[in-house]
Amino acid sequence: MKNLNHPLKGQNGFTLVELLISTVLTLSLLGAVYGVYKVQARNLKVQDDRLAAQEYARSVVDLIVREIRNAGFAPNGGGCGVLRAEAQVLQFTYDANANGLCVTDANENITYGFDTTGCPNGFGNITRKDGLNDPQALTDCNVPTGAANFSFTYFQQNSATALATPVTGLTLATIQRVVVTVAIQSKNPDLEFGGQLTVTMTSNADLRNRGLPAS
Repeated sequence: MKNLNHPLKGQNGFTLVELLISTVLTLSLLGAVYGVYKVQARNLKVQDDRLAAQEYARSVVDLIVREIRNAGFAPNGGGCGVLRAEAQVLQFTYDANANGLCVTDANENITYGFDTTGCPNGFGNITRKDGLNDPQALTDCNVPTGAANFSFTYFQQNSATALATPVTGLTLATIQRVVVTVAIQSKNPDLEFGGQLTVTMTSNADLRNRGLPAS
């Protein structure tokens, strides 16, 4: 006698075609999910690299601007001020120890410049020279060459017209504002996610005891 209530009675398995279709659909879904994930990961990586480069550039600009603002400052005069003003070189003295003079201490004579020594072609370092000491690199060979990537722009008081560089002679004493421009590439570029990023920072430094420029 036949058992009509057998549990497998009337049940059919998947055909090979159905298995292939389900496999293709599953792989397509996984591929789409991975594509979305990869795009999101790339965007996050680009944002992280950009933020890191911005913080790096900002720290360099802030250091330069902070010192430039003291250029020419001396409670008793003291002969402080801008000594050399070029597109990529700025030398100045200021009264760091507040003794009224700018010529007694070597660390009161500061020079910022640009040097390509030891860097790959097309890149260089922003340097800071303190008195008689050798220049110290503030960057890591990640500043592209060219005045558009590192420069000083000079303005006289109540003037919106930049002075031609190099500024020489008595005009040096009339410099009231220095605009600093720095472009820095990210230190750890990821060629797969975003590649190399360059961030440009610009900031103004108004010299102390020189009044305020025109707005």
